[in-house]
Amino acid sequence: MVNINYTHVVCPDPDTAKVWQAGLRSITNNIKANNVCPATCLKKHWIKLRFLVDPDGTLPVRRIAQTFASGKTEKLVYQCIADVGLPSAKNDVIDPKEFTLEKFQELYQRVCPRNDIEELFNSITEGKTDYISLKQFIAFLNEKQRDPRLNEILHPFYDERRVREIVGTYETNPDLIQEGHLSQAGLVQYLMSDENAPVFLDRLDMYMEMDQPLSHYYINSSHNTYLTGRQFGGKSSVEMYRQVLLAGCRCVELDCWDGKGEDEEPIITHGKAMCTDILFKDVIYAIRDCAFVTSEYPVILSFENHCCKKQQYKLAKYCSEIFGDLLLTEPLPNYPLDPGNPLPSPCDLKRKIIIKNKRLKPEDEKRELELWKKGQLQNDDDDEEKEDAAVTILPATEEGEKKVEPQLVVVILPDL
Repeated sequence: MVNINYTHVVCPDPDTAKVWQAGLRSITNNIKANNVCPATCLKKHWIKLRFLVDPDGTLPVRRIAQTFASGKTEKLVYQCIADVGLPSAKNDVIDPKEFTLEKFQELYQRVCPRNDIEELFNSITEGKTDYISLKQFIAFLNEKQRDPRLNEILHPFYDERRVREIVGTYETNPDLIQEGHLSQAGLVQYLMSDENAPVFLDRLDMYMEMDQPLSHYYINSSHNTYLTGRQFGGKSSVEMYRQVLLAGCRCVELDCWDGKGEDEEPIITHGKAMCTDILFKDVIYAIRDCAFVTSEYPVILSFENHCCKKQQYKLAKYCSEIFGDLLLTEPLPNYPLDPGNPLPSPCDLKRKIIIKNKRLKPEDEKRELELWKKGQLQNDDDDEEKEDAAVTILPATEEGEKKVEPQLVVVILPDL
């Protein structure tokens, strides 16, 4: 399920709004800041708690307990607060100076014990001691943690000096630091630090070649993008398109259906699954505004088209008018859509929106397009129930030709 929260920032003038917009986007789109280690996440939460004081400058115990209450009984949380030497009654308060980062980390480990790291600790010590010796830690780092593919000159093996530095950074017991030993709590802090990130931090940003054909890449895609929850009886929201595009998706789905009522505006919904409707036009505006905020690489709109011809024309009209030059309407000159020719690369298609839609048979498509250009193709509402019905031909009159707007030609890529 998705919980969408809105924060509206109102500025006195457009220039101030642009400054705020640029600043907020630079923060929210900071890849490294959004992929910090667990230890940094805990530190940020501790800082937040330190500021949640009452007017008298004290920190309520219940506010700390609420942090850990999810999935835990209140009694257990309050007992753990007492175990770390802090006031633990519901109505007690704590001096923020006493609520140190070390106390918060100790409380976290008591409320949310890492049983997996406890097993690792026991395997290293063989269950004989309550600390890891210097020799055991060196062996663990070189034989278990170190990537054997690393160059030994650029990335030398751990020695006693480097291991003592690690112990001094993550161990809190002065006596163990003096001996070069590491407790279980120190091991938890070390494994939760940036020194043990699950991915290479320099690979979080784009580092791959992006000049290969489009079909050579996995594409970050969203299915049933419009839904905020379950597929049956769920709620649809235009905001979902903004959120997934800002999160980095490059392919979104639009299930297009005929709109009802007097205006007959095409809608997006989950078919006959009793989900709420949103206007197709509103979604197109949202895509235009957010498509290239976090990435300039192309956005693919996957149409599941259930509209009659009359409303399909509206789909094309809205895409053409709202997207403007962002919409790719013709094959690129160097990449004709002929059999055997590669597709253009993501770099070639930067800041372009591509529509992926089921096509008619080539001969039918060519014939209907020519008829439409001449003003001889009738929009028939009954066509949705008569897929194989003959096309209605109108007499070619000068007046008829003036009234008909040009048909939108959209580049349709093969299935990716």
